[in-house]
Amino acid sequence: MRVMRYLVQPESLVFNSKRVNGFVEFINENDIKQWDLLEIALEVVEQWTEMWDEDQGFGSSDMTFMVKEFIDNVIGFAGKYGFKMTKFTPTLSVVDYSEAEHHNRVQRMESGI
Repeated sequence: MRVMRYLVQPESLVFNSKRVNGFVEFINENDIKQWDLLEIALEVVEQWTEMWDEDQGFGSSDMTFMVKEFIDNVIGFAGKYGFKMTKFTPTLSVVDYSEAEHHNRVQRMESGI
């Protein structure tokens, strides 16, 4: 059996995500169970750990983007893509989906900005 050293423990990812504005309300409104959150967190943590260069440090901004990816996955799990999204306002928050914001983001990605 292979023991994996994670960048962050899945439990810590769930705990840290609950500090994000609007996330606890989203969890409660959608009746998302703790074990579902932990399963999604485990998937995110494993993926990040496998892709992370061991020589590279893991700082607070990295953690913020891991939390963002986790919350985005939870939104997808709840079937709420197109209704909710994460956004920096200026801190990371769960907000109502904005079609205009989505198209603006896609346009920036496609233009390399």
